[in-house]
Amino acid sequence: MVLGDIIRVEDANTYVVKIPPDAPRESIGRFVKVKKDDRVIVGVIKNITHSIRNELVPYMEPGMQPKYAPFNEDFRESYYVVHGLGIMINGVVKYEVDSPPEAKDSIEILSPSELKEFHTFDNKPSIAYFNSNRDALDNKVLISMLNQVEANYPECSMMLKLVRKYIVRGK
Repeated sequence: MVLGDIIRVEDANTYVVKIPPDAPRESIGRFVKVKKDDRVIVGVIKNITHSIRNELVPYMEPGMQPKYAPFNEDFRESYYVVHGLGIMINGVVKYEVDSPPEAKDSIEILSPSELKEFHTFDNKPSIAYFNSNRDALDNKVLISMLNQVEANYPECSMMLKLVRKYIVRGK
């Protein structure tokens, strides 16, 4: 399921995605992916912003607004801010993004099997990316990520509870 298209790549780890009006909304902290050639870039929804573009409307004649300012029909514009966590290439997982996606690439939800693959390193559960991305992500995002990982790795729930407790107490 496509959540939207990237409209701006700010750096290797930050992408802005325009949410189509008819697309289902996802929550902050949800794992997502960008398919790129032979690799999959894995990220997380870091934030959701809503804006109203109406700065030009006062300067247009009312009859010209539908043609030159079609957003007047629907004032809302919503965007996901996605933070890249790593890549998967042919079963190999790297917890860094060496080449960002491009504008117009589509963002999709990461499937449970892909989530499990991304969190497996040397046939063991791993969240090795977590510490290096801890300062770039809000506590709510980190907790949501842990909840999704725990749902796929119930055997790691005790370890994840400790990590969750550390996050709740403060970074």
